[in-house]
Amino acid sequence: MRPILALCAATALAACSQPAPERPAQTAASPGAEAPPVDAPAGAYKLDLGHSSLIFRVNHLGLSNYTAKFTDFDAELQLDPAQPERSSIVVTIDPASIRTDYPDPKLDFDAMLRGGDFLATDAHPQMTYRSTAVERTGPRTAKINGDLTFRGVTKPVVLEATFNGGYPAGGLDPSGARIGFSARGQLKRSDFGMNTGIPAPGSQMGVGDDVEIVIETEFTQPAPGAAPPAGG
Repeated sequence: MRPILALCAATALAACSQPAPERPAQTAASPGAEAPPVDAPAGAYKLDLGHSSLIFRVNHLGLSNYTAKFTDFDAELQLDPAQPERSSIVVTIDPASIRTDYPDPKLDFDAMLRGGDFLATDAHPQMTYRSTAVERTGPRTAKINGDLTFRGVTKPVVLEATFNGGYPAGGLDPSGARIGFSARGQLKRSDFGMNTGIPAPGSQMGVGDDVEIVIETEFTQPAPGAAPPAGG
C-alpha cells in the first residue's frame, strides 16, 4: 500500500486560520439519475485475476476482524453500460485457494480451514455466484442480487457494487477494453452449514457468524479482431 502523504504543519495551520468556505448543499443521487458516460463497450468481459482480489473478514473474539482471501477465482461479465440492469455476472471460486498467511509453521492453518468443519473443499471443490438481478442505486452504483452456492447450499447474497470506470480498446493496454469495480457484501456462514466456532448467545468467545466480503476487480475485453493470447 502506498504511504499516505501528510500535509505539512504550516499549511494545516494556515488553513485552520481561515474561515471554511460555505459548501453547496448536496443531494443524494436517485437511482434514476443519469449515469456518467461509459467509454468501454458493451459485451462479454473476462476477469483480470492479476488486478483482482477477493477478501473476507470475520470477527475474532470480539477483538478484531480476521482477514483472509481466496487466490484462485474467475468471472464472466456481460456488461450493458446503457442499461446496467441488463448486465449479469457468474463467478467461480476454488475454496482450496484460501490463504490466511498464518505465521506459525507448526500449524497448517489453511489446511485446517479446507477441512470438513469449515470450507469442506474435498466434498465441495467449487463455490459459485450467479447474479439474478441488477438494480441501479446511483450514477455509478448498483445492488447485485445473486445466488451463492457454497458447501452444497445455495442462498441469496447481495453485493453493493461501484463502477470505477473504464476505457475502450485502441490505447496502450494490450488487453483491449478495461473496466473496474469495487463491491462489498455480507453473509452468515451458518446459513451454509458452517457452524464451527460460532460464539454462544451472549458471548464473543469464538469466530463470528457474519462474514464480510470485499472485492476489488478489473475485467478486460479483447479488441475486435485481436489475435488470441499466446497458448490460448
